[in-house]
Parts: sequence; C-alpha cells; structure tokens
Amino acid sequence: MTGYLKWPALLAACFSFWFSQAQAEERPEVAKHVVAYLGTEGAKVWTLRIGDRTANEALVQVEGIDHDWDMRIQKMHVEKTSKDTRYWTTVDGKKFVALIVQGTWGGELYLPGEAQPRPVGYSEGLSQQGNAEAFLTDYLAAKK
Repeated sequence: MTGYLKWPALLAACFSFWFSQAQAEERPEVAKHVVAYLGTEGAKVWTLRIGDRTANEALVQVEGIDHDWDMRIQKMHVEKTSKDTRYWTTVDGKKFVALIVQGTWGGELYLPGEAQPRPVGYSEGLSQQGNAEAFLTDYLAAKK
C-alpha cells in the first residue's frame, strides 16, 4: 500500500471503531435474566429490568393475546410494595397498572379495554427461553 492510501484507510478504521463504540454506549443496562409469566389461553408476559435498579423501570411484552398490545414492548414503571410488584404505564393520560405480581408465583395481567384481569404465574421454563440482550435489541429497534 502506498503512503497516501494508508491514512484514509487508517481514518476509516478509526471512524468505524468509534462508531461501533458509540452505538454500544447507547444501549442501556439491563438485568441479566428475563422473568416470564404464563397466563390463561396462552398469554405470555415477559419482563426485563432496564436501566439502573434505582430507576425502577422494566421492559414488558405481552404475547399470545388478541389485543393491540400483542407483541408490543413497552417501558413501564415498577413499584414494589410489601404485598406485590406493580408494572404501570400511562394510558389516555392516566396511570394504568398492567401487571401485578404477588411474590414471584402469581399475579394478574390487566389490558386496556378488557373488563377482567388475566391470571398469570411465574414460568421458569419460559424465563429460561428469554434472552435479555435480544429483548433489549428488539425494544431499541422498535423505538426507531
């Protein structure tokens, strides 16, 4: 390679490295494990802490339901009380609690427009199928 071709190649390599590092830094921290719940009629709820633990936020995806929220990944607030953990978001300008988990074994899924909650329970098998980094990638791609 002649001298005048080395500098552009070196600059391109540096830019490529910098760009890939900048993209990696844009990914927020997430928990290492996905926690999943299985409900009636095939409903699945996937949860994943996003950001610092003190931010109290999680990604939540509901799957296998006949609803507008099917397969949509949403960032929700998390409130932990002495009785349960509540995942909530804003719907029509109001706080809407979408998931209540008592302990880790049982809970209820609430969907906008539906009169009755759906019972859900922790699923170890489903949780093991979850991939935290892939979940985050899907969420970030949907935001674009």
